[in-house]
Amino acid sequence: MRILKMRCKFCGYWNRVPVNKVLVEQDSPEPKVKVFIPMYLPLQASKCEKCGEVIAQPKELIKIVKSGFGNSQRDEMLIEF
Repeated sequence: MRILKMRCKFCGYWNRVPVNKVLVEQDSPEPKVKVFIPMYLPLQASKCEKCGEVIAQPKELIKIVKSGFGNSQRDEMLIEF
């Protein structure tokens, strides 16, 4: 179990969401190379602490993508599927 910080898409508040890490295999152009992408599965339905909207459901995957917007801060952005 891990705790990820996830931004609310309604109000922009950063919340902490409990998740499990899942590795999803993706197709590769070379047959001998296996490509795994880390994704995160929420353990429970999480609501925003500020506005109360649901931000994560247990049935969806969350993918972390490098955004490159900041220098010293964590350069990751959470995307929901």
